[in-house]
Amino acid sequence: MIYQSFHQKYRPQTFAELVGQDAIAQTLTHAIQQSRIAPAYLFCGSRGTGKTSSARILSKSLNCLRFDRPTPNPCGICEACQAIAQGNALDVIEIDAASHTGVENVRNLIERAQFAPIQLRMKIFVLDEAHMLSTSATSALLKTLEEPPERVVFILATTEPHSLLPTIISRCQRYDFRRIKLEPMVKHLSAISTQEQMTISDTALHLIARLSQGGLRDAETLLEQLSILGQSISTEQVWENVGAVPGEQLIHLVESLLFPKEHSIETLLVQIQQLLDQGQEPTAIVQGLLRLLKDLQIAQTLPDCFDLATVQPEIWQHLAQMNSINGSRLAQMRSHLREAEAQLSQTSQPALYLECLMLDLVTKATSVAPEQPNIPLDLVTTWQSALDKLSGNHRPIFRQAQLVQCTSNSATIRFRAASFLNLATNYQSSIEQALSQVLGYQVSVRLCV
Repeated sequence: MIYQSFHQKYRPQTFAELVGQDAIAQTLTHAIQQSRIAPAYLFCGSRGTGKTSSARILSKSLNCLRFDRPTPNPCGICEACQAIAQGNALDVIEIDAASHTGVENVRNLIERAQFAPIQLRMKIFVLDEAHMLSTSATSALLKTLEEPPERVVFILATTEPHSLLPTIISRCQRYDFRRIKLEPMVKHLSAISTQEQMTISDTALHLIARLSQGGLRDAETLLEQLSILGQSISTEQVWENVGAVPGEQLIHLVESLLFPKEHSIETLLVQIQQLLDQGQEPTAIVQGLLRLLKDLQIAQTLPDCFDLATVQPEIWQHLAQMNSINGSRLAQMRSHLREAEAQLSQTSQPALYLECLMLDLVTKATSVAPEQPNIPLDLVTTWQSALDKLSGNHRPIFRQAQLVQCTSNSATIRFRAASFLNLATNYQSSIEQALSQVLGYQVSVRLCV
């Protein structure tokens, strides 16, 4: 028997089996029950949220031979249902728009739509990645979408609905597929692991669900990779399989960065070296730190919002119990890490760059933190947003300053030294423009020491 991957083997076959899209399943079910079948549908959403599966279920619902009319509960065993599920039904044509982008491909499709169904009740055209169609091809499709031949239904699936022409969208019934929520995904993965006789911990299942970021197919693929190990699956094996840095190691690293007085620089460098010796990529370390710092701020400001985090429950508890961290420090650190993430891909010595970055972050924490004036958080956040809008050449100069006052028409920026103030004078218009964009109104800037 030919091996089937998990996402094929456990693809939903009815609307009732569709994971995490209850509203869409209910709407389409009622539409079929009331025989209110639209000539064209638009299924939008990120990858792995059920767009293509829903298109196939709808195709089976309209063509199931066990019933003499469309049904929301196709039998799955008749010749039509079997052919559609296997992808070889003559009257259900699935087209990859990414490889059939030209106007000639669409004209051929329109010509095929003029003929009556050969073996099924209705002819279905499923255009996957519809946003990849060329402008001329899309224009050729407009009239057919508006007034398709009798017994023909078009289903357009796309991950980028904003790339489609408004005239296409207006001719379709639009359904937005949201990322799958955590609990339904964990329940689905648990059912698969039971069916496959896998031994896997609940924390590992939750971690897989979080790492997939709402994409069910990604979660199923990762679970399938882990099933090949043929042993009890733990969170450590999940981290190792995805190439990410384990949360426990990241916590030690973050503590060394945030509390340098309690941890030596030697400890920090040893931690970095251990991660590199384990084969961790510098980019993965930076990305892991960014995620953990985000979760840290959520844990300390919204301790009841665990669903917003990407960490495991025990790490979440650890973050919530850490000493309170100034939000401006976290914002500053995240900003440096985002810049480093972009630079790492361009340097020839990423490991050395990472070590220097960690030393810089510790140095800033020990030298700058005590001198921070008591500035309200909204000024700190506004200033950070303005810095992000500056070009790379200007940003280092203005990092040596702070936004200390902001009114309805003016802002005061204070530098640490006159030398930085002299350099910044040449770029005063740039920071005025950046601040105005962030605030949403025009301000004049005063520079001082």
